[in-house]
Amino acid sequence: MIEVLKLAACLPFLLYSSYLDLKTRRVPDHVWKLMLFSLSGFVLYETLDEGIFFLFRLVFSFFSSFFLAYLLFKIRIFGGADAKALIVIGTLFPVYPTLEFYGYDFPLLGVPPAGIFAFTILENAFLLTVAVPLGILCYNLLHFTPDMLKKPFYMFFAYRIEIKDLRELLENGRHIRLAERFELNNGKLIHFFAGRGINVNHNILSRLEAHQERGLLDSIVWVTPGLPFMIPITASFILAVILGDPIYYLMTKILEWLYHLI
Repeated sequence: MIEVLKLAACLPFLLYSSYLDLKTRRVPDHVWKLMLFSLSGFVLYETLDEGIFFLFRLVFSFFSSFFLAYLLFKIRIFGGADAKALIVIGTLFPVYPTLEFYGYDFPLLGVPPAGIFAFTILENAFLLTVAVPLGILCYNLLHFTPDMLKKPFYMFFAYRIEIKDLRELLENGRHIRLAERFELNNGKLIHFFAGRGINVNHNILSRLEAHQERGLLDSIVWVTPGLPFMIPITASFILAVILGDPIYYLMTKILEWLYHLI
């Protein structure tokens, strides 16, 4: 019962943080502090009830989640909010939550051997984000032009848009990132891949319009929607509770098939 209450109390914080990340691309620190403080009573109760083994798992889960989140943050795969979410989840769920409901045991695929809930959430989040490049690729194929073949790799994470249309999107509060950065070198505009993208603001837009007026830049640029990662984290939290670890399950089945094949 305590796991059900803890999961139910955790979900609203994740949903709210996903909403903030989608609207503003920022999740204030007080959200994670309040989440940790509000649910710390559950962790304290479990520690007193289950003893030293639970405390050991708590310390291990916290530090492993912390180091992994910090590493992903430093190499710019994670944002700050994503890292804090993973650390808080790793602290609140040192033992993988298991439920029984109407004769079904959850997660349906079973608990992975490592049993670290935060790791499974991270795996599922990366799995869910795979759908984003596929969706963008489908969009680009439906709006295909021969110019796209100059940078075919961009078709997986970005799409082309008229510079004049960027201002309207910016005024409507849309969060758009340039897939490239531009630098002037001896009167020539050089294009560079921008990694996670450059946030488009009025200053950036004015520079693009100036480059276009001078004939240094075409009227179309590559942009990326920059889906906030808190949404896949929240979705994978639900997936980890209901289904489990699909990646581990799939790899196990593949290895079993190869073993019997040999």
